[in-house]
Amino acid sequence: MIEQALRRFCEAKHRLLIVIAGTFVVGLVLVIPLVDAYSAGRDEKADLLAELDSAQNVAADLERFEARVAEKLAQLEVIEAKTVTDVTLPGLRSKLVDMAKETGCSVRKISVGPVSSRPWSPGQNPIGAGDSTKIEAESPYILEWRPVSISLGGTSGNLKALVQRVAESGMLMHTKSFEMYPSSPTRQSLSLDMELWYYTLARKK
Repeated sequence: MIEQALRRFCEAKHRLLIVIAGTFVVGLVLVIPLVDAYSAGRDEKADLLAELDSAQNVAADLERFEARVAEKLAQLEVIEAKTVTDVTLPGLRSKLVDMAKETGCSVRKISVGPVSSRPWSPGQNPIGAGDSTKIEAESPYILEWRPVSISLGGTSGNLKALVQRVAESGMLMHTKSFEMYPSSPTRQSLSLDMELWYYTLARKK
């Protein structure tokens, strides 16, 4: 039966058209799904490339951001090293005593007063009284200061060297009071009484 069908097909006048039509139909059946698959793959590739570009941009921005954060943290560490808190206060007292010994001065008394604080906003004078309601309501910062009173003895050269060391320490401080007077009839030995305010900045809790 198959041989008869093939013989009839071969003897048919329009067998060429039949072959062409059959080939075209088979081609459509096979090619159209491939075209759809290629189109979908191309769109998926474009989406992936776009996501990759976005991820690379984010990574580059993240690297710049991390470098900026590291830079600001380093700057913050430098500033914080110049401030005094409850944690670093014992170290400050030891440092002042060491300075006195190194400059040939004798420490007669050193005492630390209670911490004081007030609201503070950028640009405001830390030594001034500061204002009040608006700053207190809007500022997230608290300015703290710790008074350190120190009484010393020594020659004028010793005390001058000590004062220079304190000034060159770079700490965020203010000299609240300073009094120097003779402590011997010959005026060779002097006494120095200072009250220093050491500052730090904290965030409101």
